[in-house]
Amino acid sequence: MDTRENTASSDGAFVIVGGGPAGLTSALEATRLGVLPLVLEKDRIVGGLARTEQHNGYRFDMGGHRFFTKSREVERLWHELLGADFLERKRLSRIYYHGKFFSYPLRPIEALARLGPVEAVRVALS
Repeated sequence: MDTRENTASSDGAFVIVGGGPAGLTSALEATRLGVLPLVLEKDRIVGGLARTEQHNGYRFDMGGHRFFTKSREVERLWHELLGADFLERKRLSRIYYHGKFFSYPLRPIEALARLGPVEAVRVALS
């Protein structure tokens, strides 16, 4: 068994478990490095929670299809891959926790104020 930090074997094989956005991005990067990856996906189609299924003529999103990043490199990759299909929309995402809504992505000061000091410590320790 290869003990290097990446999952490439001594012959250059590269196995990726999961065909969601992270797995497919890993496969793309491996390909760009000249390695042909093997992507293992348990479902019949790739996409993970970012996929859309069809049933009886209707389309169902399996997840939120909402991506957030502070990384310019990741954002550049999204634009490169999706081109004109990349749609940016202002959305309000929130987390509902113990009867209260919290901004998503989390804002630390807001979360602390809404949770209170005891619950905030419990969450941080968990």
